Amino acid sequence: MKSYAIATALLLSQASAWISPSSCGRPSTVLFGSIAPKDFKTGLTIQIDGQPTKIIEFQHVKQARGAASTKTKFKNLLTGATLQKTVQASESFDPAQIDRSDAQHTYRENGNWFFMDSESFEEKMVSDSIVDDREDWIMEGMNVQLVEFEAQGVTKPATLECGATIMVPGFIDVGEKLLIDVPNKAYMSRAK
Repeated sequence: MKSYAIATALLLSQASAWISPSSCGRPSTVLFGSIAPKDFKTGLTIQIDGQPTKIIEFQHVKQARGAASTKTKFKNLLTGATLQKTVQASESFDPAQIDRSDAQHTYRENGNWFFMDSESFEEKMVSDSIVDDREDWIMEGMNVQLVEFEAQGVTKPATLECGATIMVPGFIDVGEKLLIDVPNKAYMSRAK
């Protein structure tokens, strides 16, 4: 499932998206497996309750008696809400895959906003409900950064052209080009 969003950190709910003005040009980050509090880094994006959440700051706390914990400040990327939580060392989190691509707002029609990916020239549609009251910030022809959140956890088998079968995330469509970790027979990411 993909999530999109719009302009200056215009963030939305799952199965939606956000778009921010192009500036950062950071590549997508793909992580696999669970992330334990000992692996926390500022800026790391994980999933909490199925939503992409960025670690803003954290502090490892070791008590004389008892288990270690991590005091963490999170920011939900869809709602913008911040949360302070003490995370126990035994907890783990799934990584959130965030893909960023430069795009240009092309037009608006029938309650939908249309953007053209600057690299692939693919047209992407974002509904009015996602843009919500932020439409004043988006102009036709404006360059933005399209950010997609791809929920982890749902996988399905996929047979590659070479005949090998691997497990891939549920958002992968037939015919997409993929990067594969051949020695581990594992999906890495979509090919650019």
